[in-house]
Order: sequence, then C-alpha cells, then structure tokens
Amino acid sequence: MPQTAQFAYIDPHVRRIYFSLSGAWQVFRFNNVPADAPSPTRSLLHELSQPHVHSTFPGNDPKTEKSVVFNWIASMMGLGMAVTSVFGMLIALQYSKNRLIVALCFVTGLTIPLFFLISKI
Repeated sequence: MPQTAQFAYIDPHVRRIYFSLSGAWQVFRFNNVPADAPSPTRSLLHELSQPHVHSTFPGNDPKTEKSVVFNWIASMMGLGMAVTSVFGMLIALQYSKNRLIVALCFVTGLTIPLFFLISKI
C-alpha cells in the first residue's frame, strides 16, 4: 500500500479519537478555565477544545476566525461515525450465532445511560 493511502486511512481515525477525547473532557467541564487561577492542565484542555467548541484553531479568536467549512466537516464526521456504528450493529446481528446476546447488548447500551440520565445519579 502506498504511503499516502496509509495516511489517508489513519487520518480520519485520528480525528475521531481527538473529537471523542475532547468531548469526554468537556462532559466534566475540564475545558472551562476558572477566573481566579487556572491550572496549566485546564488551560491546555481549554485551548485544545477550541476546534470542538468554537470551530477555530487553538489560540485564535472564535469571534473573528470561526470556520464554517470546519463545522460541515465535523458534522459529516459525526454522521459518518453514526452510520458506521449502525452498519456495525447490523453486521453483528446478521453474523452472530446468538442474536439474543447481541440484542441484549444493544438494549443494555441504551437503557443504562438513560437510567442514569433519568435518575440523575
């Protein structure tokens, strides 16, 4: 496989990993910098969250340098992740020897997060 083809295959996965990790630390608001004395780690996470939150490169002003094209690319990437996940679930159902276990995994994957959201634990 040519080197450019290898890079083209790896690059979307790196972006997906970045957006997944960025979203994970944003759930706990680690990217919010306190006004009094921000720690270096929180400042770093704040800057690394700029593409995910404001569609701009770290260090740039989101009010003047926001990228609409980046918003579309990120949206298409999220849609691609959702579509490939659905395909993976369909493949799991089709090729599994025990579809009941696969269905239980799907139901469990939906109900556990919903339970925590509803119960506010």
